[in-house]
Amino acid sequence: MKTAAVIGCGRAVPGKEGFAIGHAHGGGYKDAYPDIELIGVDINPDNLKAFGEAFGVPDERLFDSTEAMYAAQVPDAVSICTWPPLHMPLTVEAAEAGVKAICCEKPMATDIGLIDAMMQACERQGARLAIAHQRCYEAPFIKLKQLLQAGAIGEKLILQGSVGDGWDIQSWTVHWFDMARFVFDQPATAVFAGIDHTGSRRYGHAVEDASTIIAEFGQDKHAHFLTGPNAMPQSTGVSVVGEYGMAVLVADGVEIYNQEGFEKHAGDDQEFGGFAALFRDLWKSVQDPSYTSETDASHTSAATRMAFAAHESARTMRRIELPVHHLDFAPLEVAQRPVRRIPDCGKVVLLGDKHHIVEATGEGGREGLRDALHRLGFDEVHVVPVDEREPKADDLEGAELLVIYHTQRTSSPAVRELLTGWIGAGKPTVVTHCGIGAYDDWPQFRQWMGRHWVWGDDAGVQGVTPSGHPHVPCAIQITPGTGFDPGFVTAQLPRDEVYVDLYDSAPVKELATASYDDGKTASIAWQAEGVENVIVWAPGHLREVWSLEPMTAGLAACIRAVL
Repeated sequence: MKTAAVIGCGRAVPGKEGFAIGHAHGGGYKDAYPDIELIGVDINPDNLKAFGEAFGVPDERLFDSTEAMYAAQVPDAVSICTWPPLHMPLTVEAAEAGVKAICCEKPMATDIGLIDAMMQACERQGARLAIAHQRCYEAPFIKLKQLLQAGAIGEKLILQGSVGDGWDIQSWTVHWFDMARFVFDQPATAVFAGIDHTGSRRYGHAVEDASTIIAEFGQDKHAHFLTGPNAMPQSTGVSVVGEYGMAVLVADGVEIYNQEGFEKHAGDDQEFGGFAALFRDLWKSVQDPSYTSETDASHTSAATRMAFAAHESARTMRRIELPVHHLDFAPLEVAQRPVRRIPDCGKVVLLGDKHHIVEATGEGGREGLRDALHRLGFDEVHVVPVDEREPKADDLEGAELLVIYHTQRTSSPAVRELLTGWIGAGKPTVVTHCGIGAYDDWPQFRQWMGRHWVWGDDAGVQGVTPSGHPHVPCAIQITPGTGFDPGFVTAQLPRDEVYVDLYDSAPVKELATASYDDGKTASIAWQAEGVENVIVWAPGHLREVWSLEPMTAGLAACIRAVL
């Protein structure tokens, strides 16, 4: 390794948010490779100057943007030490620029879907990605693993890790998550948690104020993690309780208390410190593609995934099995607002197809919508799988509400007759998400909806741009003066499909819009003018999104508007 860039040099001042982790990476590179040429990247000129002075980096190797750096040179390695929301785009950018060794600070990303995107980008480009869980290279932790594997305190183990001083899971406890993975030699298989969350934020993302987490690592190994209370020291460390005794991690080794008494085991001398060892191990994996470093993202991403699973466990009050197959949002970012239930609900008919099914569970957005309708108080949700059969008159018998969530483009004469009898008679209908692409061969259905999806093969005939669906987080904004009232004025939704370039087939009343990507706007809810019994609620691609309060509240507002 000849060159390494630290992206996000940070401020060389004390304190949680001020501590310059970039300086720790810079020192690690110098310890690992004394002749290495360091590069600094930071948008703050004072931070750049401090980094240059600390490590003797000349001005020509200090850049105010990654674009400027990559235009000048592509380093052998980069460390991404920015706030977490930038981890994914900077990792992908580095891989696509040709960087071969990438070290990203923890937490790895701000949702699990972004973790997957980072790893996939690096795999495509042949880059090796490590996460900065460097403690596995430090002597006391290595000694602890050796003693546990030798059975010093038995086979049935409970690791206890705690962090105080007001810290949070993603900023600190993920280190202990990874340490449990390291010493147990396997990732967690399940987690359940309780948290105190008052809306705090750190490093640009939501954090909890205190937490307690139980994790399972197979049948005989468990862990308990406690984070946050200010009455605790900053880091009270790690201990492991077994059938025959206890192991306590100390600064220079491990203390064992077992049936034979007390014994102190010093850690073996290590040639390099944590960060230096990490960088050397990472570079070894670049030189030998058959070798996987200890902190490779294939191992260490489990710690950040576990953090989101813990937050989701606390949010849903249930045990979460790992690995989580699909959690493309950060649970703590979800606005916690009460949902007003719809009283005296009876039967609702849901015309749905298998839109975005997750293979691991066999369920998708349709099932998320079904569950949301149950939570709103409907006694019976009758799901008609329209990708398997057409709806029939018997399906609608006794129904109070019709919900459409499917992309079946063809409308048979029987379907037209059935829906004309329902919608044409003024009965309440909610078209959700992918339903805006339904029955594109039926002009009347388009008129009822007011606007709809333009399929790619229709665009040339209609002379318009095909509709799109970028996967982005967005901020919902309720249009004032329309009477549409979900119980909030604005709300944040995590990354999901946002519909753009829809086709207008009738004048519409805009009920809610969404802003995304620095000012772009998409439609979220609308109603064709003069059609009071049909309304559209456009979000809802992923099953998990339907569990969020803004989604359920918006759906409830749509139902109230047409009932």
